[in-house]
Amino acid sequence: LKLCVGHIAAALGACLSDLESRMPFPYDASYKSEDVVKLVNAIAPHWKTPAGQVPDLDVAKLYETLKRIVEQIRKVEKYETVDKDVQALLALATATSWFSEEQTTEIDEWLEEVASPEEEDWMKNFPEDETQQAVLEGLRAHSANVTIDKVGKAIQVEYEGGNYGQGRHDGSVRISDEDIRIYDSRYPGKHLVSHDELPSSPDDLKWCLQSSNWDYGWDEEEG
Repeated sequence: LKLCVGHIAAALGACLSDLESRMPFPYDASYKSEDVVKLVNAIAPHWKTPAGQVPDLDVAKLYETLKRIVEQIRKVEKYETVDKDVQALLALATATSWFSEEQTTEIDEWLEEVASPEEEDWMKNFPEDETQQAVLEGLRAHSANVTIDKVGKAIQVEYEGGNYGQGRHDGSVRISDEDIRIYDSRYPGKHLVSHDELPSSPDDLKWCLQSSNWDYGWDEEEG
């Protein structure tokens, strides 16, 4: 009986392997999870096989299918998390010898593209007027002027007459995707760094400015 079961298991495994090797290429695939998985399953058994020996393979059609999927990803409003199924598909495709040098270069670029989703733009959560008000209230400053540096991904707020607990002074608040800093003009060469979580809104910024969870840091050029 054990021998019989063993033969059946072996035969079943061989059948499944044969079925996978003859799995058709879904050239009409789009950016849907099930379509991407079907493409991976179609390519995987043959990725080391020359194109001329792969049943039903039409390289031009497969290339256009991959291109269509990438174009559909580009239209996704918020592609912020790597789709590992598509990443696997493109990595498998570029590892084959089926495509021309130009097509392979293109697939490599697509692979890099889908592996680098857009990061959420946190700066859009800090409207100029509300950010200015957060600094005015958070530091009880007399005035404040906001500068938004989209290239450097930072927001700088110059203020006058602010107070974080050590007397009135002029200075600036700098918000980046790394930290929040207060620069006090009385102490050139150093700054205060917040140890609270990065704020996600002007209200959070105001709370951080009123927190006591700050420590000194030194400017690199002065350090």
